[in-house]
Amino acid sequence: MKVRWSKRAATEFAATAAYVAIEFGPIAAKKMRIRIDKAVNNISQFPRIGVASFTDEATGIEFRELQCRINSVVYTIYNEEIYIVSIWSNRQNRNSLYSALREDAQSMCFEE
Repeated sequence: MKVRWSKRAATEFAATAAYVAIEFGPIAAKKMRIRIDKAVNNISQFPRIGVASFTDEATGIEFRELQCRINSVVYTIYNEEIYIVSIWSNRQNRNSLYSALREDAQSMCFEE
């Protein structure tokens, strides 16, 4: 399946890599990027590999997560494509994630 990244997910990925590089060094940042890249590759081969974590009630769009240590790749399968919508730190407040996912679901439905 084709994988597309949202702007937010790409920005979060870059910001997370930059933070890890500053706080833990470039080797740790490279390892984190490799783990996330492998997770995305696994998702492209096995789209249902992630755990269903949130379904938007208004649209019925289901979001899934695949954990990569302290981060998760959050994605949805929509129109025969995989959309990476967030690279989420598992230490953050889940309510913020769910609020963002609701907005994503609404905008996906109005794209067509």
